[in-house]
Amino acid sequence: MDEAGTLWMPSPNFFVGRLGHSVRWLIVHGTAGFTSAQEVGDFFQRADVSTHYTIGRDGTIVQSVREHDAAWGNGYVSEGHDAWWDPTLNPNYVTISIEHVKPSHDNSDALTPIQTETSFRLIRSICERHTIPKQRADAGGGITGHYSMDPVGRHFCPGPYPWEELFAFLANHTSK
Repeated sequence: MDEAGTLWMPSPNFFVGRLGHSVRWLIVHGTAGFTSAQEVGDFFQRADVSTHYTIGRDGTIVQSVREHDAAWGNGYVSEGHDAWWDPTLNPNYVTISIEHVKPSHDNSDALTPIQTETSFRLIRSICERHTIPKQRADAGGGITGHYSMDPVGRHFCPGPYPWEELFAFLANHTSK
């Protein structure tokens, strides 16, 4: 596993490698259903979808795809996407994705306190491993939600997320 303390539940749904591309963005998702990270990990073993990580409401982290491979979590780039996304490139090749368990199908659930803390620490760790800018996403990289690349089909993903608190945490903490 790439992150210490995670539960490995491998998914067969990934692209081996990244076709020479480097990770530049971290994508935050909400599950729009499910009750635990393990339940999502099990789903990723059966369905034609995956993300690298899932964070449960209890703070459990499941890893389903290794970071050096491209998960099948981001679909495609739709009309109205943020300007830096290249609609001719599969966004999975340049991203790492983290799901957050949200039982409501519209992703309206707020993160739990332990889920928030776990998310912030995992994001910091991934950004440091891949030199992803610890900032709001732009053409140079960074962190954003799934809505950024697919505002048509995923406008509700990840739903409520404590963005301001995340960026304050990242500005004030290093893992070293």
